[in-house]
Amino acid sequence: MRSSGNRMGLFALGLAVGALGGLAVERRARARRMPHLDAWQRALAKQWGEVGAAMLASRVQARYDALHARRPYFAQRALRSHLENNILPGLALYQVLLEETGEQGAALAEVEELFKAHLAPHRRFMQWLAHLPRPFFALLLGILHTGTRFSGILRTGTRFTLPSQGWQIEVIEDNRNCFALDIYRCFYLNALAWYGAPELTVLFCNADDFIYEALAPAILWKRTKTLSQGDDHCDCRWRLAGEAMN
Repeated sequence: MRSSGNRMGLFALGLAVGALGGLAVERRARARRMPHLDAWQRALAKQWGEVGAAMLASRVQARYDALHARRPYFAQRALRSHLENNILPGLALYQVLLEETGEQGAALAEVEELFKAHLAPHRRFMQWLAHLPRPFFALLLGILHTGTRFSGILRTGTRFTLPSQGWQIEVIEDNRNCFALDIYRCFYLNALAWYGAPELTVLFCNADDFIYEALAPAILWKRTKTLSQGDDHCDCRWRLAGEAMN
């Protein structure tokens, strides 16, 4: 009887461990859900229907998992974040839609619209900032009339989000009215070229326009050159409204 009881106890313990292991696997699977995929699936449903969107999303997730498993490792944390949260999701989406449509132009056009879907909340936030009463808006952006530079937050953010390991940046203007920089090397372009999809970089550049143009009328954004379109550098400019834009 004791032996039988021991076996039953071990059997129950095995079930419990198996159940806990299954829950852990399930949690890890949910945690690996590709960034932006929920927003993209909702947007895909408008053209492909609920079932078609779910099927495409499943393929995109599988492609992302494969890319993620073979991804290069970067010691710089920001580069890992750019690769895993932006570049690889966009690449997985593009590769699947390219296979589905068979046309690069059609795939790029659809990816650009899907990018806008997950960026829409960020754009709405920028629009909200742009229409706040000027003193509060100024406070949020570091435009304090005590000599604090307009570029303070942008400059700090650039240093952390666009590190020198991935970007070569030259600051052209840095004062309380303007922050201007030229970019001569871009991690996105280099990474996507390595993956054989440099044409996708343009859509990430267009995403910048989609976000920053929403700052008007308070802050003006301008860029006339990009590495992704074959220029020798990107010229990024943020300037207070009413100031001349170079």
